[in-house]
Amino acid sequence: MLNLQRHRSQALANWLTTLLLAAAWPAAAAPEEAAYGAASGYPHGDRSNWFRQYHLVGALTAMDQLFPVRTVAAGPDVRPLPQRATPPAWTFVQRYLDRHPATGLLVLKDGQVLVERYQYGRRAEDRFTSFSMAKTVVAMAVGIAIAEGRIASIDEPVDRIEPALAHTAWKGAVLRQVLNMASGVRFDETYDKPDTDIARLSRAWSRQEGALLAGLQRLSERDTAPGERFHYVSAETQVLTQVLIRATGRPLADYVGEKIWAPMGAEADGAWVTDAAGVEAGYCCLSARLRDWARLGQLLLDGGRRDGAQVIPQAWVEVATTVRPQDSHLRPGRATPYFGYGYQTWIFPEGLGFALLGVRGQAVYVNPQLRLVMVQTAVWPTSSNPALGRERDQFWRELIRVAGQE
Repeated sequence: MLNLQRHRSQALANWLTTLLLAAAWPAAAAPEEAAYGAASGYPHGDRSNWFRQYHLVGALTAMDQLFPVRTVAAGPDVRPLPQRATPPAWTFVQRYLDRHPATGLLVLKDGQVLVERYQYGRRAEDRFTSFSMAKTVVAMAVGIAIAEGRIASIDEPVDRIEPALAHTAWKGAVLRQVLNMASGVRFDETYDKPDTDIARLSRAWSRQEGALLAGLQRLSERDTAPGERFHYVSAETQVLTQVLIRATGRPLADYVGEKIWAPMGAEADGAWVTDAAGVEAGYCCLSARLRDWARLGQLLLDGGRRDGAQVIPQAWVEVATTVRPQDSHLRPGRATPYFGYGYQTWIFPEGLGFALLGVRGQAVYVNPQLRLVMVQTAVWPTSSNPALGRERDQFWRELIRVAGQE
């Protein structure tokens, strides 16, 4: 009963803080509001059109209304996110929001809220979808499962854990190679086209056609041998999801809820989209409140630890967010022209930290040196947008610069 009362008191405090923050910043027009359906109250559309610009604002905070989901349960012990007594007077924040289609923006430093803003009629109580930010959550769950002895080691072949993968491109690939997106599987990740591998795999949840595991079983070819080359493939994360389900004997959402979501102090349940068989699309589509994405970023910043309790093994968080010396193919500038890659986690060049990233502008950025976390949810009109990506990167660099001067 005391825990429930504490949960309710903290939720009320969060709501009041959000009201005060909203009052402190007068409402301004967000970019292209009309194109996103402002006049109609930002409708979320249906399964045939939710991904169109007119419906994006509504859809990306209503995935649980559009698709079947499984709950990622929060617990009674909410982690406080106190507002700094004197918020910084950073005029560049509003300039960024005036031109960037962000639905939410939150900045933490030393665990305190410096910035919390919402656009397009979104609220603190809304759940914002992650797209591929979910991949990092899956990787952290793998680390916990290894620590618990549910998976023998990171060098275990994935088809030994999940025999249903034995006749796929992942036969013989070990867990580490899949975590690093270096299994060698041939896969076309091109977005916004109807007949690519990612489009076909995603029909299991977006159209409720078939099962995600069946989609994996149709992939049998490799471009390279495992461990030789980074190649971003969302199917790798679904392999990890199937491995976790087999190893733990539980749905992914249930395991993440118990092992990560509740212990990190989430204030609200998350919702994970599932396929027609009830299996989570682990590579995408976990929806959560902006503040809970910030709590996840803070947990990773703190080496997987919260209030003296180790939620995710510290050594796992460290290796997941760095590149080993022997893995030159994963370094920033080599894995991609800009980012490097860890365990389902993007690594910045120049010591700028690491990131969880999702299409259409979703991001959690973490800078351990300055103890800085930034969360952005967004509605980029296309899945990838290099110009908006550069703009977001410049904003992050400006945050690091001004935060480092405090």
